[in-house]
Amino acid sequence: MNRTSPRALAFTLTTLLGSVCFAQGAAEASKETSRAEVEQCVAQHDSARQLRLSEEWQGARAAMVSCADERCPLAIAADCRAWLDELAKLMPTLIVVVEAEDLAAPHSALRVELDGASVELSDPPTPIELLPGAHLLRVGLPGEQSVTLRFSLGKGEKNHIERVRFVQPYRAPRASGVPTRPVPASTYFLSAAAVAMFATSTAFLVSGLNEHADAREICAPTCDHSIGTSIQARLLVADITGGAGLVLGGLAVYTYLRRPVVLTEAPPSGPAVTANGQGISLSWRGRF
Repeated sequence: MNRTSPRALAFTLTTLLGSVCFAQGAAEASKETSRAEVEQCVAQHDSARQLRLSEEWQGARAAMVSCADERCPLAIAADCRAWLDELAKLMPTLIVVVEAEDLAAPHSALRVELDGASVELSDPPTPIELLPGAHLLRVGLPGEQSVTLRFSLGKGEKNHIERVRFVQPYRAPRASGVPTRPVPASTYFLSAAAVAMFATSTAFLVSGLNEHADAREICAPTCDHSIGTSIQARLLVADITGGAGLVLGGLAVYTYLRRPVVLTEAPPSGPAVTANGQGISLSWRGRF
């Protein structure tokens, strides 16, 4: 029969007593921690209730998330979870639709700001949860002027759509052709009229000078008054028609110098074969 020594028995009793004391201390510490968590849950529950009544939604949501934790008492957690579900139904959502012409990746180069904060849009668009009230949306593209939209969202308004469309400015197509400056018909008309006036002036001048020479040989200085009048009339007509010729010639030069540039279709280039009575000729049309 084995006998236990008094020293071994004392060591065993000491170890058992220490284990019991440690377990009691851990239980007391756990009880104190649990009491602190409950007090925090109660405080967050009360804060969420007050913020919810004053419609301070962001702070209310943070408090609701805290008191909906599973470590909180069941009654408190149930209230907070119900409030969170109610808040999710109450919060409006926004869908931003961006439309642009000739843009392969619509959302890659977009700069989007919502109430001053940068936002990244997804493709396809997804709802963005916002607070009820007025909001400011600004969308920009490189090289384009930003588009600013102001809108308001009501409680429970879901999938409110704001469309932003970038329209490319109209650019006239570049005209194709060979620039030429054809002579207008007015230049030809004025030139012909100037030549006619000069010819008339020359004819009257020559006639008047011939008549003056004949009068000097025949009857000077006792010529009839009518002869002198005829000579003066011929010379006057020569002066008038000569002046008119100068004016018309100046207008012809002006219309020629101010003729507009007109784009015409370029003639086809390449070799051309022409047959006539003298034979067959080969030529090149157009420009090299």
